[in-house]
Order: sequence, then C-alpha cells, then structure tokens
Amino acid sequence: MKKIKKKTTAAPGTGAAAAPAGTPPLPTHLQRAVDQAATVAVEAALASRPNPPAAAPITGKDLQLDLSEDTPQKKRYASLGLRMKNAYLARARRFDVAGKGEFKRLVAFMERTKSAGQFLGVFEQGGSFARETVSTELVALTRPNSILLSAGVRTVSDYGAQLSMGVMDEGVKVYWIAEGEPPPPSDVTAGRLVLTAHKLGALARLSNDLMRLGTMDAAALVGEDMAAAFAQEIDTVGLKGVGPKKPNGVRTQMEEGHRTKSAGNTVTQMIADTRSVKTTVAKANIAGGLKANGGFYYMSTDTHDSLAQLRDNGNWVFPSLLDEENPTLYSYPVKVSETLAGDKVLGFGLAKQLIMGEATPLEVAMGESGNDFAADMVTMRGIASVDFLLRYSRAFAEKKDVAY
Repeated sequence: MKKIKKKTTAAPGTGAAAAPAGTPPLPTHLQRAVDQAATVAVEAALASRPNPPAAAPITGKDLQLDLSEDTPQKKRYASLGLRMKNAYLARARRFDVAGKGEFKRLVAFMERTKSAGQFLGVFEQGGSFARETVSTELVALTRPNSILLSAGVRTVSDYGAQLSMGVMDEGVKVYWIAEGEPPPPSDVTAGRLVLTAHKLGALARLSNDLMRLGTMDAAALVGEDMAAAFAQEIDTVGLKGVGPKKPNGVRTQMEEGHRTKSAGNTVTQMIADTRSVKTTVAKANIAGGLKANGGFYYMSTDTHDSLAQLRDNGNWVFPSLLDEENPTLYSYPVKVSETLAGDKVLGFGLAKQLIMGEATPLEVAMGESGNDFAADMVTMRGIASVDFLLRYSRAFAEKKDVAY
C-alpha cells in the first residue's frame, strides 16, 4: 500500500516558490550616469541622420511685376503703358465686360501691381474713369529718342494757355551807374517772347491681346511705342515747324542771315562748312558761350556718314564722327536724325537757348474707330499741348543746300 505524501506549503518569503521582489532603484550617482549616456546616444543618432536640403534663396524675378531691363527710362515707359492699360480696363468696366475671362489676368496683374506699391501715381487717377483718360509728362518720356531734348533743350511745363518769357535777343543788361542815377530805359514790349499751346496728337491702333497681356514688359512696350512717335514729331516740329497750326521751329525763328549756302562738297569745302556754321553762332557772342549753352551739331544720317567717311591723303578728316554711340565734331556733340532726311542742311545751335513748352501733360484716351471691333483692335489717342521758343534768333545757324 502506497504511502500518500502530504503536500506542504512553504512559509511566505522562504523557499524556492517565493514571489520575486521588485528591482531596487539604482543609486543616485549611477542613475545620473545612465541618463547622461542615454542622452549622448540619442544626440549621436540624430546627428548621424542626413540634413534636409536648405531652402535656396529666391533669386529669380517676378516675370509679371519686374522689367527685363530695369532702368529709369524703362520704368517711365512702363508707367505710361500701365496708364494706358488702366484706361483700357476703365473702358471695359464702363461697358460691363471687365469681369469676362479674357480680362481676368489683366485685372489680377493690375491689382498685384497696385498691392506691391509700384507706380502708385497710375492708381491715383480714379476720377478719370468716366473719360477713360490719364496724364503723364511728355518731356521725360520722349527725351531719350529726341535729338533736341537729349541735346539739353530747356523745358517749361504746366503753364496753361500762355507764358511770357521776356524779350527777343535781350538778355541780362549789365551797366555802371553813378550815385542817384536811374538805370537806362528799356522797351519791354517790342519782340516779346510768348509760349503758347499748340495741340499735338497721336493715334495708335493696338491689339486687344497686347492690351490684355498682364506683364510689366508688355506695359513698357505699349508706352515706348507712343513715346517714340511723339519724340520724332517733337524733333520735326522743333527744328522746322511752321505755324500757325504747328509751333514755329528753329528754322522759322532763327535770324535769316544765319542760313547760308553750303560751300560745296570737296574736302576743303566740307571742312569750311563744319567750321563756319559753328563760328557764325560763336560770333553772336551770347552770354555763357558755346559750351555752357549746350552747343551741338545736327544733321541727317546721310550727311553724318559722308563726313565720317571723309579722307584726305589717306587719313580720316573727322575721326571723332566714327564713334557711333557718341559722335562729336570739334569736341561738340553731334545729333543725327532721320527727321532731317531730304532737308540738305548742316546745323549748329545752342540747346539751352531753345525752350520747349509743355502747356499741359500728355493725356491718353481710349476708344474704337473704323474697323477696330472687327479686327480685335483698340485705338489709343495721346494729346499734349506744346510750343517752341528761340530766345536768341542768332543762337542757331545752318548751311543749306548741302550736297553730302
């Protein structure tokens, strides 16, 4: 008979069957060492990761709001172009079509330009929307393309209908007087110089696609085209205009004896022409002299090329004319213009003695004419009021019937 063994239970806390006790905490100095080691390990792991690529600096231009050629003159052209586009949008709003899809890009572009703070003057013309007109200065726009303005012709602006400038050929009088003696009398009514206002207009037919194109370069292109056309007419009228509808130009106002016949087309005669036309003005003895008064030569392209190519015994007679960018003759600037083509003249003048008056700023208006609608075009009209005055009739001289 088998013996039955009784199952015994170990006393609590004794024997192999006792429950394991919890891990006792590490001493403080050991725990601090473990934490420090863990921190170092994490930092090392983070340092071993590859860095994300750094954000590259933005170096490109905003192709809508920036000009490809960022110069003061380009900004003037852009300003005029923006004024024209502003008038274009004003007209679209008037006919309630500005919300159509083809105008949305232009509207967004104009809003971005306004928000960016560029050309704020363009957006201060809000009251002009009813007439769809905007204004700007003609002189600043046309100076680079005009030989007269680039030569240094004086300008007077915003004088309205008329401005008295003094007396013809009468400058500052200098005299000695005794104590108590009155100055010599002067007739201030004879030969008065008066700037008036002659209306100058230009029409340009532009495509709606170009007008709706919302970029700054497109605006500059529109403005530059109109400015160039005005500049050409300013030179034409300023040099040879005949009133009363147009202003009287230099040729009409200069002293008759200062227009003399060319000596001829031999080397000696051509040299004589270039010298004598300057000497004639020098002998007028206008206060300040030739240099201070902005003396300059003016001629057609053909005349310039003939003089530039002139040789004597194998040597260039006028080597300074070979500089295409800044031609000079006897150290004076030479202005070349096709507005003089066919005139057969060689001239020399004092730019600062010629005054161009801009009675009112250039005003731009928008509309349709003829078959504009069918051709998807729009007509721009620019209007300015100008005049020219030669303070001294002997400040210019010309050789006429030039055969070179």
